[in-house]
Amino acid sequence: MKILNYKSVLIFFLLGFVALHSLILWRVHDSILTGYGDFASFYTAGKILQRGQSARLYDRELQWKIQQEFAATVTIRHGPLPYIRPAFEALLFLPLANFKYPVAYALWTAFKLLVLFTVPLLLPTEDGGARRMTSAALEILVCLAFFPIAFDLIQGQDSILLLLLLALAVTSLQRGAEARAGIFLGLGLFKFHLIVPIFCVFLLRRKTGVIAGFLSTAAVLFLLSALLVGWSDVFAYPRYLANLNQNPGLMGIKSRSMPNLRGLIAPLLPRNAVPPMVHWMLIIVVFFGILITAKLWRVDRDRRTLAAGFSLSIATTILTSYYANSYDLTLLILPLLMLGSRFLKGFEISGGPRLLFLGSAAVLVFSPLYWLLVLRFDAFYWVALVLLSMTVSLAWTLTIWQSRPESHSPGM
Repeated sequence: MKILNYKSVLIFFLLGFVALHSLILWRVHDSILTGYGDFASFYTAGKILQRGQSARLYDRELQWKIQQEFAATVTIRHGPLPYIRPAFEALLFLPLANFKYPVAYALWTAFKLLVLFTVPLLLPTEDGGARRMTSAALEILVCLAFFPIAFDLIQGQDSILLLLLLALAVTSLQRGAEARAGIFLGLGLFKFHLIVPIFCVFLLRRKTGVIAGFLSTAAVLFLLSALLVGWSDVFAYPRYLANLNQNPGLMGIKSRSMPNLRGLIAPLLPRNAVPPMVHWMLIIVVFFGILITAKLWRVDRDRRTLAAGFSLSIATTILTSYYANSYDLTLLILPLLMLGSRFLKGFEISGGPRLLFLGSAAVLVFSPLYWLLVLRFDAFYWVALVLLSMTVSLAWTLTIWQSRPESHSPGM
């Protein structure tokens, strides 16, 4: 009865958050359809390929010219919203370039919603059996109520696509298909700053199947990018990103908007600038995050330790990342869906790690807080503390679970 009551309260709040997201989406839909969102850069890349000018994919002059064709009324930019992804991802937006911008955005959003509804059905259950439709429906509701996902949909971003690939990767690992898991991780290289640290955890753990699958996929995508833009632009791509990083205003990037350690220290720096020494310190933090995660995640003795280890990799990667945005927290849906039920029931884990996880999860899904942090206070960096709390909980839980065999709830 208590679980039923908890579920009823949870559903009530989740429906309220979905209604809030729908209201905000309706309020800003005119701006979205006129090119204010991040989807403008993806659509621009598709247009460049459509016109047979793929060699100029990173040409800011051409990007600006094309964006003036469909987003001329946008007043917040005085130059192009640059395309920053590796060249191969532009192929995904080539079909959308055949439509007017509002239609392309609608199709992209519909595709991502389909992906979102699929993710809970892909994830393994606690006992490895089929997922009940009632559970899947509740998990889909959690996804729709989650602020980062709503923000991804509004911006027209691609984090939901990465969420799908990580869900496929962890499902493959649960089934013992390491090479296939590596392939799915490799396909996520359009967000290489998040995928590479996760891969490095598997590299340090000497997961040969994952390593082989990842590296073979990366090689194919590298060659594909070279075919699109040419070898010179492929090798110039890091310099292109470095130049943009030195002018964060070109992409609307602010360190204090990042839900990671970089964002947390941003208010302490003069004018939110990041001195060179701090840049190097942040890069070192990334390496330490990888090393600590690989050290903690020693073995996959059962489904729960694999889920906890994979979740820890995601949380640590975002927390220590050099660059992260609010919609990148979309990936935290995996820890919530894979482990949330175990923590709620409390028969496998209790005390500090359980309280930390449930407290962090409760704050993470409380959507109104994040809209206030983004729209009212411009202080999204505080979310890093919540993410830190969840990361500690996952590390603590993983250590406990790896030291004892899996138990089962009475009556299950």
